[in-house]
Amino acid sequence: MVKRTAVYQHVVTEGTHYEVGRQLGAIIREKESLVRFMSSPFMNGPALQASAVHHAMDRIEQINPGLNEEIRGFADELQLKAEQVVFYYSYIQPQGHCSQAALHIKDPAGAQTYHMRTYDYGWEDEPYNQLLLTTTRVTGKPRHIGFALQLFGRYDGMNDEGLSVTTTSGRMRPEMTEEGFVFPAVVRALLDQCSSTKEAAALIRSIPICDYRNYLISDRHGKIALIEAAGSHMEVEMIRPSAANEHVKLAVSTNHYTLPAMLQHNREVMYNSKARLDALHAAFAFLDTSPDTADAAALLKQLAGRTAPDGVCCHHYSEGFGTMWSMLFDNVERTSQICFGSPALNDWRTFGFSEPAGENTYTAILPDEPSQGLFWSHA
Repeated sequence: MVKRTAVYQHVVTEGTHYEVGRQLGAIIREKESLVRFMSSPFMNGPALQASAVHHAMDRIEQINPGLNEEIRGFADELQLKAEQVVFYYSYIQPQGHCSQAALHIKDPAGAQTYHMRTYDYGWEDEPYNQLLLTTTRVTGKPRHIGFALQLFGRYDGMNDEGLSVTTTSGRMRPEMTEEGFVFPAVVRALLDQCSSTKEAAALIRSIPICDYRNYLISDRHGKIALIEAAGSHMEVEMIRPSAANEHVKLAVSTNHYTLPAMLQHNREVMYNSKARLDALHAAFAFLDTSPDTADAAALLKQLAGRTAPDGVCCHHYSEGFGTMWSMLFDNVERTSQICFGSPALNDWRTFGFSEPAGENTYTAILPDEPSQGLFWSHA
């Protein structure tokens, strides 16, 4: 087994959008490869024309007012033009794997909502894997914590209103031909502006989306929504209690579509995606007869650290499918338990929203193992 040590960063920024942007610029100033990545055309492709950049700025202002100011602050700090910042490729006409679950459960001690997610990819070095957890406190907006993509977007997160948002790929390597946003800008907009699942579902319906993605949204009141999008075709399902037990709501999602109206968009569903989905459903079956909030939280963490097909953890980093981080959000308590790297080998850490501004680093072990059997086959 090959093991690699990965270094993760946790950055806490605060102030106006512009001030947060300047802080981000100051933090990465000495990281030449990341500065170059953030100020170059995406994936070494062609530069966006000025009209396309301004169109992207206009659309970003519509879905998340103020974010352009954050990008401008970043550009000013590094003496760049805002138009150079790679995040504007999040609104494109372009030519990850993951698992997620949200659970609301009521027992005699009260009610609780937990939201679990694993992010699985390869172990490419920075700048493509930035391994950056960020706590962002923008004046006038909910504070939020989540992993950053291109600094300004978010893979996932929870805000201090108790709203959690995570995503998984709906279809692997799709051809995207419609105009719209890809998920990092969408997740950031929901965290910055919404306090409930209802608000988040309404906002996402108004956002033009071009990629193929599953969004799982939950709030501190126990409202859960599974949203599956294939370009402009989107279905929203508000999760209701289990048929067997009115005290349990559960939604799970991996790397294919499950809502009836979206099944037409599945192409070559991977065995590992179906196996992870089945593992999540099977693990929670007992909650229909014996709901217990403490057991539920522990079970989610166990699933995150148990290797597929019995759980959702994977160690196939050199094949592009290894667990880079796992998260368990407690929407009621508004705390985040995060494991950098695989939970099979690394510890969970707890984060709130009040850590002091600045930077911290953490290390994690990523153990590489070859996949076996049917892992990459089609279900």
